Amino acid sequence: MKPRSQKGQGKPNGKPNKGPGKVAHNQKPYFKNKNKQKAKGDKPNKPEIRNLKRKEKAAQEAAQREKVRAERDAQVKAYKKKRLEKTKAINKRTHKGQPLMKDRMQLLLKQIEDMKRN
Repeated sequence: MKPRSQKGQGKPNGKPNKGPGKVAHNQKPYFKNKNKQKAKGDKPNKPEIRNLKRKEKAAQEAAQREKVRAERDAQVKAYKKKRLEKTKAINKRTHKGQPLMKDRMQLLLKQIEDMKRN
């Protein structure tokens, strides 16, 4: 066996050492930060995606509830208006306190016409 030469020991590829922190002339300096954090606007991570989906779903449910509430309020308002008209017609009285039959008959006629339509 041949003894190894001491030519390449301590110096990789025969390049001269220029000291700690020095860069050889043919190497480009490494400027990237290893601990650099990603910008949050790039890509949301899984918990953020889950939270976004939950918020979207909650917003849709809130819109649906608002729509149902508005429809129900409209129905209640229409019913109250109809009931008020009926109550006014039934409660009308003469000067002596007797009920007015004219308004009651008109109310009954309206009910019969509605039944015929349906």
